[in-house]
Amino acid sequence: MTSKQVPDQPGPSVLHKFKAYDPSCKNLDRVLALSDGVFAFAVTLLALSLIVPVLSRDAPQAELIDDLQKMFPVFLSYFISFLVIASWWRGHHRIFMYIKKCNSTLISLNFYFLLCITIIPFLTDLITQYGKFELATILFAMMQVVTGTMLITIWMYASKNHRLVDPSLNSQVIRFNYHRELVVIAIFLVSVPIAFFSTTLAQISWVVLAPLIRILQITYRDIEEFVGEEIDSIEKRG
Repeated sequence: MTSKQVPDQPGPSVLHKFKAYDPSCKNLDRVLALSDGVFAFAVTLLALSLIVPVLSRDAPQAELIDDLQKMFPVFLSYFISFLVIASWWRGHHRIFMYIKKCNSTLISLNFYFLLCITIIPFLTDLITQYGKFELATILFAMMQVVTGTMLITIWMYASKNHRLVDPSLNSQVIRFNYHRELVVIAIFLVSVPIAFFSTTLAQISWVVLAPLIRILQITYRDIEEFVGEEIDSIEKRG
């Protein structure tokens, strides 16, 4: 009669490795990787909207200059949309610096946010072709409002009762991130009624997004420095 073999028990070092493994952190890495990929894809689609003018072989340079001047609305839409997507990436990156854990709800909310990002190139093309219609401008602006709302929702869910963020994260930092995203939402909301009078002026108003955020940083300079210290502290503890 053969004795029943007992499988070898893992040693203490192996058990320690298993204990140290945190699947939630691994899932968070995948969430960030997917998010960066979606942002990169959206920016690539924007670049594809820039089409080089087609001229005849014997066309003079003046014709090329004229065609490029006519493409000014296209360049303006591309420039604005690129800055908008870059602003959303910075906001997403800033918020996820504090998020240390992941669950199915966070993943779902992040997918809804990324859905908004993927629609931006289409709305950019819409403005490029039909920029004189206020509907195109309003749709673009309202999509940014929805995008900002989703980003704030992610932050509210993750930071409430320190659900997914570092337990020692200061409430000042939490409020500071709210303010940053609310500024973006406010700018696009204000541009909606402006579009009924001038679509060009409404689109130009989006450009003030960068300087206004800069003003906010100067206004909350002490908090901004505190945020940097918190990031360094959290990274050292992590």
